[in-house]
Amino acid sequence: MSTKIYKVLMLHGHGQSADIFKPKTRYVRNVLRTLSNEMDFEFHYLSGVLSAYPDDSDLKDQRVWGYGEPENDKINGLEKSIEHILDALDQDGPFIGIVGFSSGAAMTAIVASILEKRTPICGVSWKRRHPQLRFAICLSGFKLKNKSYEAFYFPKIITPMFHAVGELDATVSPTQTRNLARCCFSPWFYEFFGGHYVPQSKDFLGFSQSLKSFLTAALGLSERVQESWVDIDIVDEKLKRKAPFLPCMSSNRQLR
Repeated sequence: MSTKIYKVLMLHGHGQSADIFKPKTRYVRNVLRTLSNEMDFEFHYLSGVLSAYPDDSDLKDQRVWGYGEPENDKINGLEKSIEHILDALDQDGPFIGIVGFSSGAAMTAIVASILEKRTPICGVSWKRRHPQLRFAICLSGFKLKNKSYEAFYFPKIITPMFHAVGELDATVSPTQTRNLARCCFSPWFYEFFGGHYVPQSKDFLGFSQSLKSFLTAALGLSERVQESWVDIDIVDEKLKRKAPFLPCMSSNRQLR
């Protein structure tokens, strides 16, 4: 049986680049590559279109997705960055999923939402052909909380989405990542003992097992495992309901 190749887009964090982000995600790549003998993955690393320092656009290894404070501000350059990502999806795709870290994770959730809604929202035009993603992986992600971005998060994002954050993360707090997870219809949440980084070394075993279980369900690789997850409670600030697809997995098995 021939192996099919699936493309995954990789989005770096604030002040990084494609080249800097690549070695930080080798363990994530390994999880995907060992999922199935019938699937192979090709990873495309995309650098942000904006310089970390607006007065010096030549800093190729220090790129950002926007300028501003995510808890309050309208983010300058956000629409340009979204168009940059959507262009990459159309030109180099199709992509089965996106992996993002920190601000790249925030962008991952936004792009997943746009591909679902398929209509102009929050100042972003719609003229795309790329299909909805099969999965999204948000590592130390967060929500943009300015009211002008509410349409990115409501209705809730239905793309299967894995969220991970370090308990000691001083850059993106676990609360910020939980707030993003609550914008998803059925989030998968993993919290590890660590800081602002992609889990590696001793953190990796539990992270990789959780991520592999998520991907197995999201990609339909094990119907038996999927069925065992149905009806596990998801706790939301305003709504408690039964999850039709994925459970929340954190240290206490619920979003606090």
